[in-house]
Order: sequence, then structure tokens, then C-alpha cells
Amino acid sequence: MEIQQSGIGWMIAGGILTAASYVVMRCLCESPYRVMLELGIGDLIPPVWLMSLLQFLSFLTVGCAAGLVFGYRNLGCAAEKYKGCLLFLLMILLELFRYPALFVRGMVFLSVLISILTLVFAIAVTVCFLRVSKFAGILMLFHDLWLIYLFLLTCSIFFRN
Repeated sequence: MEIQQSGIGWMIAGGILTAASYVVMRCLCESPYRVMLELGIGDLIPPVWLMSLLQFLSFLTVGCAAGLVFGYRNLGCAAEKYKGCLLFLLMILLELFRYPALFVRGMVFLSVLISILTLVFAIAVTVCFLRVSKFAGILMLFHDLWLIYLFLLTCSIFFRN
């Protein structure tokens, strides 16, 4: 019902745009192995291909959630819809900046701060999306769990060094 109210095209477009932004960012960044060796964190991090795949799927999922909310046609929730989409854009920008900050530049403390901000924005986005679409909110909850994992991983890197 919610998908019909929004249109599947918005979901697909949102998913493709956010996943493509992740792919472009990864292509622009150098390999993370050098920084992983310098920081001595190779044993803390799962294989890079697995992390990249999970991050790609995460971006695809939240993009679909954002597309679902952005395309939602119920006028009664317009304020939550636009507030959620604005917070979503800020969250995605922070997420795109976290990877190069940690794995290209080795700025661990900055990565911890970015992870905290990203998690705060993600929770706010989840609340807004839940008010518009239960399905989009549930997708965001899975993303929030992923962000908690990334936050814990970044903190373990910070406290190890």
C-alpha cells in the first residue's frame, strides 16, 4: 500500500542515486590497505570486499527508503517528509566523508566524531521516516544497526591506537 502511495520509481531512483554516490566515492579513494597497515588494524576489520559490499547494500537500502518517503503523496505528513529528506541528505554526506577520513587519511578521531554525528542524524531520519512510512522506517532501523556497528568498529580502532 505504501509503495503504491509513493511509486516504485522513486524508490528505485533513490536507491540507485545513493548507491552510485557510494561507488563514485570508493572509486575516487585509494585502497584502504596502506592505512590499515599503518594503523595496525587489519585484524579488526572484516575483508575489504565484504565491508564494501555491505556498505553498498546499506546505501542502496537507505536510498530506497528515502525515495519511498520523498515520493509519498499523502499531504498530511509533508513537514516530516521534507525534514526527513533534508536530514537524510546530511546523513549521506557525512557517511560519504567517513570512509576517506578513516581509510585514506587515517584520521581516526575525526572518523569517530563523524560516526557519532552520522548516527545522530540517522536516528532523526528514522523517526521522521517512521512517521511518513512504516516500511521506510524499518529499512532505516536496519541501517541504524549497521551504523552502530561502524561506530563500534571506529571506536575500537581509536582506542587501539
